[in-house]
Amino acid sequence: MASSFSSSASLWCDFCQDKEGWGPISSKYGDFTLCFVDGILLNGAALLMLIFGSKELVRLSRGPHPGIKYRKNWLLVSRISLVALQVALAVLPLFHGKLGVEKQWASQSQRILNFLSVLVALALHWVEYFRSNVSNGIVLFYWLFQGLFRLSAVLNVKIRENYEGVLPISEFSYKIATVQCITSFLILALESLFTKSVEGRGELASDSVRKVNPYDAANIFSRISFSWMTQMMKTGYEKYLTENDLYRLPKSFGSAEISDSFRRNWDHEVKHRTKPSLTWALCITFGGKMVVAAFLKACFDTLAFTQPQLLRILIKFVGDYTEHKALDEVPIVKGFMIAIGMFLVSVLQTSILHQYFLRAFDTGMNIKSGLTSVIYQKSLLLSNEASAASSTGDIVNLMSVDVQRLQDLTQWGQIIWSGPFQLILCLVSLYKLLGPSMWVGVAIMIIMIPMNSVIVRFQKKLQKIQMKNKDERTRIISEILNNIKSLKLYAWEKPYKEKLEHVRNEKELKNLTKMGITVAVANFQFNIVPFLVSCSTFAVFVLTQKDRPLTTDLVFPALTLFNLLSFPLAIIPTAITSFIEASVSVTRLHNFLTSEELQNDSVQRKPKVSARGEVAVSVGADATFLWQRKPEYKVALKNINFQAKKGELTCIVGRVGSGKSALIQAVLGDLFRVKGFATLHGSVAYVSQVPWIMNGSVKENIIFGHRYDAAFYQKTIKACALNVDITTLPEGDETMVGEKGISLSGGQKARLSLARAVYARADTYLLDDPLAAVDEHVAKHLIQYVLGSSGLLGTKTKVLATNKITVLSIADNITLLDNGEIIQQGSYQDVTSDKSSALFKIINSYGKKSNRSLKERSPDESTSESSATVDDNIDLQKLDENLVDVDKRSLRRASDATLRSLGFGDEERPALREHREQGKVKWDIYIEYAKACNPRHVVVFMSCAVLSMFLSVAGSVWLKHWSEVNTKYGANPHVSMYLGIYFLLGLGSAFSTLAQTVILWVYCTIHGSRYLHDAMTTSVLKAPMSFFETTPIGRILNRFSNDIYKVDEMLGRTFSQFFVNTIKVSFTILVICYSTWQFVFIIVPMSTLYIYYQQYYLRTSRELRRLDSVTRSPIYAHFQESLGGISTIRGYGQQKRFTHINQARVDNNMSAYYPSVNANRWLAFRLEFIGSVIILGAAVLGVFRLRQGTLSAGMIGLSLSYALQITQSLNWIVRMTVEVETNIVSVERIKEYSELPSEAPAVIEDSRPPENWPTEGSIKFENYSTRYRPELDLILKDVNIDIKPQEKIGIVGRTGAGKSSLTLALFRIIEAASGQISIDGRPIDQMGLQDLRRHLSIIPQDSQVFEGTVRDNIDPTRQFTDEQIWHALELSHLKDHVKGLGKDELESMLTEGGGNLSVGQRQLMCLARALLIPSKILVLDEATAAVDVETDQVIQETIRTAFKNRTILTIAHRINTILDSDRIIVLDQGRVAEIDAPQNLLKNPESLFYALCHEAGLTKD
Repeated sequence: MASSFSSSASLWCDFCQDKEGWGPISSKYGDFTLCFVDGILLNGAALLMLIFGSKELVRLSRGPHPGIKYRKNWLLVSRISLVALQVALAVLPLFHGKLGVEKQWASQSQRILNFLSVLVALALHWVEYFRSNVSNGIVLFYWLFQGLFRLSAVLNVKIRENYEGVLPISEFSYKIATVQCITSFLILALESLFTKSVEGRGELASDSVRKVNPYDAANIFSRISFSWMTQMMKTGYEKYLTENDLYRLPKSFGSAEISDSFRRNWDHEVKHRTKPSLTWALCITFGGKMVVAAFLKACFDTLAFTQPQLLRILIKFVGDYTEHKALDEVPIVKGFMIAIGMFLVSVLQTSILHQYFLRAFDTGMNIKSGLTSVIYQKSLLLSNEASAASSTGDIVNLMSVDVQRLQDLTQWGQIIWSGPFQLILCLVSLYKLLGPSMWVGVAIMIIMIPMNSVIVRFQKKLQKIQMKNKDERTRIISEILNNIKSLKLYAWEKPYKEKLEHVRNEKELKNLTKMGITVAVANFQFNIVPFLVSCSTFAVFVLTQKDRPLTTDLVFPALTLFNLLSFPLAIIPTAITSFIEASVSVTRLHNFLTSEELQNDSVQRKPKVSARGEVAVSVGADATFLWQRKPEYKVALKNINFQAKKGELTCIVGRVGSGKSALIQAVLGDLFRVKGFATLHGSVAYVSQVPWIMNGSVKENIIFGHRYDAAFYQKTIKACALNVDITTLPEGDETMVGEKGISLSGGQKARLSLARAVYARADTYLLDDPLAAVDEHVAKHLIQYVLGSSGLLGTKTKVLATNKITVLSIADNITLLDNGEIIQQGSYQDVTSDKSSALFKIINSYGKKSNRSLKERSPDESTSESSATVDDNIDLQKLDENLVDVDKRSLRRASDATLRSLGFGDEERPALREHREQGKVKWDIYIEYAKACNPRHVVVFMSCAVLSMFLSVAGSVWLKHWSEVNTKYGANPHVSMYLGIYFLLGLGSAFSTLAQTVILWVYCTIHGSRYLHDAMTTSVLKAPMSFFETTPIGRILNRFSNDIYKVDEMLGRTFSQFFVNTIKVSFTILVICYSTWQFVFIIVPMSTLYIYYQQYYLRTSRELRRLDSVTRSPIYAHFQESLGGISTIRGYGQQKRFTHINQARVDNNMSAYYPSVNANRWLAFRLEFIGSVIILGAAVLGVFRLRQGTLSAGMIGLSLSYALQITQSLNWIVRMTVEVETNIVSVERIKEYSELPSEAPAVIEDSRPPENWPTEGSIKFENYSTRYRPELDLILKDVNIDIKPQEKIGIVGRTGAGKSSLTLALFRIIEAASGQISIDGRPIDQMGLQDLRRHLSIIPQDSQVFEGTVRDNIDPTRQFTDEQIWHALELSHLKDHVKGLGKDELESMLTEGGGNLSVGQRQLMCLARALLIPSKILVLDEATAAVDVETDQVIQETIRTAFKNRTILTIAHRINTILDSDRIIVLDQGRVAEIDAPQNLLKNPESLFYALCHEAGLTKD
């Protein structure tokens, strides 16, 4: 190196008068020359301070004061005095006499610049102490450089004195330099290690409970070494971390700001380009950090290739030293200098690499939080057809899978350019080393590339199929979970389990096997390529260059380079795959973000109207509305002219599917308007037909984001008749209602949903049949206190879609719809006076007894009547007085509660929190997984891994032997023997790797996946209903999607990497110890430290990962919940609030994810430092033993080329330990769900009922009591009923009296607490559940329809013929509709949740199911609540004729449907209050039944 510099040195004549010239490295001693230290290094440090330090001075002096006062204490004094000492030390040399070398320009300029820079430093220290809360980076670096460069100057002088016996500079200058060096390090220590103390009470506590993130206040060294994480690591080591230990996110990481800035860029794209590019929007938003990361990555790659060069110099030095040892020509110090050089390069590499990673991960996090929020906001705006196109599962997948892929891309994306860059660097180095023979290697690589791309393409195809299968499986699972109650009632678990297992085992796992083999082939290729390259290169070198021996100083650097070569080669395909996956995801996201939104102008919103009788809702000019526009128009409503006025009740009636709900949705703005106009005045409250209840407390559901107003809240509850229900709930209105309100009865949900609307105090009310699910007298109560002219909503605009004919008498306006058109409208008077009209006929036949208008009732009369509704006697007189000022005051629009940031536990009570294990994953989980994976195969896998590594090390040892022989002879003897053996060893190694991967995938992990998934499915399907009532569906889904994914695709991979790297490190350490046994003394303390760090990290990281997954569930749960209630959220105009909740939950998740990523960086930095020490140790010990003359160049080459690889592997081992622990948590979670308490067995072999049981159909309850869950109160108490065969029984009672529980008890969805039920004399608790449920038929309260064909919905077990099915459809009045679905008829698809049927039609579908099952017992649970009166009559007819020889239990809300029963059971608070024939009960005016009939207008006055 030195020769090339010497020619240019003459130009430097005046600048450099040192005899060693300008350097930078002294050719003799291997350290920096004095000229370089003074002229470049120290001057550079001084200029850094002069230029940037002055800038900082100006910035700090002009900038705003941080508002914190710091004490003037010892810290300030000692800092300033030491800097003042430096100033003095800088002045002295300026006036002192100079010796020879010191006269050179380099040293002269250095003194002047040094003096100036120390002055700036003094000023900066003073200002920075008072005006900055973080130690200034310029100051820190300045003192670091000053210390290090002075140190190298002092060493330079010392070495020369030692070897040449004379000091090159004056004694005085030498002493000054030494003192300067020491004080620089002292100042550095004072700046970086001590914190300033604050005057007064310090910072005021911030508003949030969370601690401020220490990253914001960390100095530059702390950021480089990630020491700011140490506090958290410590906490995590001492105790289990919980949510409260997490820090707030650093500044500018909140999902709200990120999503806003992405939003802006995306909107700009959409507006300004015909084809908006999502990629470009992402780049603009998140590109800045990535550019910085790219720069860092380039520096890192360059440094990685300086190591082999240093290795070559070291090996060469060893060779020279051994040769010239006797002559003492080569100073041993040079070896130590090279060793130190290797150490410094290694440390620098570490620092740069982790800053790069930090940037990459930060970007990934930002992409995740920004996009999640944007997807959420978009999903609130989707039009009907867009939301039909993307089901809930698909959107959740976008959020979980696709966003995750973009996040992964930030880690891999840089490899796309950095890989080729590394390859080029590597090839250049190889060319310098081995000359043209390296081109053979290049040729081999080029040949392999197309093979590689074939494999990658194939992988991509498989990946796409895998995604499809995963979507399909998630969909089936989510449907099973959503409709689990129906599945249990119909005993359909088996066909659905088979459907699921078909997708899982036949599609998903078969595809996974293919993927595994592809991975194995790909891995084989990466293993074989570097080996083939090295083998062929050496062969060509030996054969072409006859005169040059293949010596150690060529072989080992070349090997190191080939190893470096294998990294980009191995990782580029991963990067490409990641890139491809991300591009698929970007397309999916792009399609979603550009999918159609609601028509914003379909309804014009205007300010509210003030006077009674003014029009508040108006749809006119023959308005036409569509369900969807593509592929063909689907008209929902045509030629609509409709008005609703303030203070009036407008009712919409019509048959099933006539468009009642459509009209309400049209007014809400959920449908496309293609003709006419629609306007709406003021704010809206909307009650959907299927009540949407959030997973929260009753109170939260009613208040729904408004401020709490106690007085009005109580009024609302009373008016909606909820006060009795609330007193029966375990924790009153703080009771958690569970997902979709699962723990409430149908009527309670309906009234809760109505109460939410009332409490909102909106101007216009759109009510979609809230009265259907409630009993007659409750309905009457609601009509009187809520909807009537004197009710709470008396002054509001009310539009009510209904089938309750009784309401019409108080309606101001009635609209009759049929087939999407208005047939007739008018006031109650108009309609009843026109005898020929359709409406008159309906009212006449169904509601004639209730003509006595509610308006005319006197308060006392109504009080006596509602005696059944305990406590509900709201004094009307008082209400009337209040109403006037109520409207002014409390009926003002409820003001929105302020949005605060959500903490972690805010939304979940401890009882409902997801159970999460703490501490170490137990060993039996690992054993469980090994068992699942088949232990025999696991052992084979391990042996292959050891064999492969052993052969690979043997190859390197053989090379060392060969190159030493060559060096000895100065030529290349026995080429073919040496090459052949090397080739065979390498080939063997590659093939055992192939075997190991195939065994891992095909025989171990897939075996394990199948076993675990099957166990969990079986267990979940057998779990009792109470499990599903207390566990949010999102949580169960998470186990089936996220956890199964980890077991399928991550776990095996991490295990194998863990084993492979452990084996690698063990072999490396063996090799190093074999070459220098003293290395043991370094290994022991290092491994102690290593294990210490590892334990520190494991504990913290494990809990952080768990926190990450626990805080992730609420995001998806809330997301799924919102998707279910989009029209309600939009109706109330609460999009902002829900978006805020979503963002708060994302931020919570990120504040667990952020430290878990940085914990990895914290660890890696420390481990790689240990790795650097190992390199230093190996090199220094090598040089040391060289002096004793016991070490060959080959041995040092071998041990160092392995030492250089060790850092990466050490890092990997700990990372993989944690990965394995994190992913094994999935096995733990799956195992937890595989061991759920199960309900009674499906079949009990020795007591199976005969196939035609029950033959009679008699049912007997004996002292029967039951409760929903062990910790709740009894819900049925001492029930004794004896039902004769073929008897028709009607069951009535207030909401929550236990009517539905009676049917659940019959089907053993809830088990007896005491007493028993027998059917045909057989106690039902002695037979299997499947036998029991298959022989009973039911039409349940909540009609659930599955995604799939019509046939799947009616007969999934495929035991009936087409004729039987058509017959059932005909009887349930669905035949025409099914024929109208398209030419596939029975094979027509129904969408998720039966979206393309109306609620009434779904109920008819359930009727068809019941008609098919030839059971003697039929239970109707409010079967026709959602059907209009006429259809209801027809159904009743069907039931009477088709089911005349069955025992029928009917639970009814419309009392007229059960008046013709043989007997009536009246339930009250879980007990049988009355049981008798209806006519007998009606004779007694005191009976509860009489009261119920009276309210329904069915008694003769």
